[in-house]
Amino acid sequence: MAPTAPSNLTGHRGNSARSIMIALAISLAGFVNGIDTGIISSTIAQKTFKLYMYGPAMDNVALKGGIVSGYYAGYALGSTGAAWSMDRLSRRWTLFIGSIFSVVGAVLQTAAMNPAMMIVGRAISGFSIGMVYPTAPVYLAELSPPENRGFLVGLKGLLNTLGFCFANWIGYAGSYAKGDVQWRVPLGCQIPPALLLGVLTLFLPYSPRWLAMKERHDEAKKVMYYLQSHRGEEAIEREFSEMCQQIQLEAQRKKMANFTTLFTRKYIRRTLLVCLTVQMMKLSGSNIIQTYQSIMYEQLGYKGQTVLLLGGFYGFMAVIGQILNVFLVADRWTRRGTVIPGSMVLATFLAVLTGLSASTTDSTPAMSRAGIAFVFLFAFGYSFYFNSVNWVLVAEIFPLDLRGVGVGFSIFTQSITAIWLNYAASYAFDAIAWKFYFVFIACNLFAGTMYYFFLPETRFLSLEEIAAKFGDEVAPVIEKHLEMDDAKAESREAAEAEVDKSGTSSNHVEVSKP
Repeated sequence: MAPTAPSNLTGHRGNSARSIMIALAISLAGFVNGIDTGIISSTIAQKTFKLYMYGPAMDNVALKGGIVSGYYAGYALGSTGAAWSMDRLSRRWTLFIGSIFSVVGAVLQTAAMNPAMMIVGRAISGFSIGMVYPTAPVYLAELSPPENRGFLVGLKGLLNTLGFCFANWIGYAGSYAKGDVQWRVPLGCQIPPALLLGVLTLFLPYSPRWLAMKERHDEAKKVMYYLQSHRGEEAIEREFSEMCQQIQLEAQRKKMANFTTLFTRKYIRRTLLVCLTVQMMKLSGSNIIQTYQSIMYEQLGYKGQTVLLLGGFYGFMAVIGQILNVFLVADRWTRRGTVIPGSMVLATFLAVLTGLSASTTDSTPAMSRAGIAFVFLFAFGYSFYFNSVNWVLVAEIFPLDLRGVGVGFSIFTQSITAIWLNYAASYAFDAIAWKFYFVFIACNLFAGTMYYFFLPETRFLSLEEIAAKFGDEVAPVIEKHLEMDDAKAESREAAEAEVDKSGTSSNHVEVSKP
């Protein structure tokens, strides 16, 4: 049974305004990713873009696939850079470097004179996202107290979804313009949020765990008090003590740790779990539906500006799902209780969408509308169940000495999947249409099964305590804390079992008077 949050910290009252503001600044990385990734969906649907890039034929499957997948080639390189720079340069400066590359990539796309320049611009933007996107959840997790980690890391997911939504509506607005402005101005809208992220990064604190790892203990403690003064001195001192003792315990291992350590018997379970989690951000179908939704709407019988308008509402549904997740699910539902049923829900939505899409030859307007409804439900479901908790899990699972390289490697594997998947999708929608959805149905069912058997519960545990869940040697103070939590959990379970047996609510038990 998962531990419950202390009553005085339950929900989000335990967050200081300072923590939330800093989390929002870091979470701008999510907004940058959302707009950079989402803007291409409406761009490749604009008639003037098709004419400028593909010529009079207005279509070129190979070029379209290159423009979309080139972004993920850069993403792969950026993620390897993040794996190195997160530990060497800090989480903070990795975000800054990534934001600069984002501005450069957006400028090249906005000024693109030919497909090659467009692909290079997309690749540089991809490199920037490969730097900032895996860094942000790690940075947020290391700055957050255990009881509110889901909420604060979830803010990145919220801004990510807002970025997608913004991109979709900017693309729709662009369709009313004339000439190349129709797609150049929307692409230029990638620049301001990246610039803002770069500026704000200059004012952010370092991660206390990174500082402690660099033996800058006084600075680390100051950051914890600066961000978590609302928790009280005792809670901060205990977490700081656990953190420092665990880092000392891991110091010798870190001297021997390298990339191959991820694949040792001790860590392979964690490596595979994190890789599965990030792969499912693509293989769940969310990335393909977001990028190629204009093609899906056309297959359901919609044309012209209606396709772009539907893209705007798709993003709006995702925002609703994300808002509900951040304020109703994060830190209230268990991690397992979110991702396991979520996988099954997405598979169900896709199965219904597959059936509706298969009937398009004999479809009625009502069936087409139903198909759109399930595309929207999928957007809502993915944001509600996964868009935040995926990144919470990725940031939590690895121990400190392997967190940078582990998360960086997992994002590298994700980007490789994104390259072939997005390139293949440009052909698959043309060749097999709705049958392509079966790939994502199977992947969601597989992921749900793997989570059920191999994912432990990590809610409300410190990052050091989570290591113990995977069998790591931990400092004695952490073992003692976990034993106390287990004893409390067993006591609650026994009390609940007694209540169930007697059929009496604990609120109505009579207390004997002296």
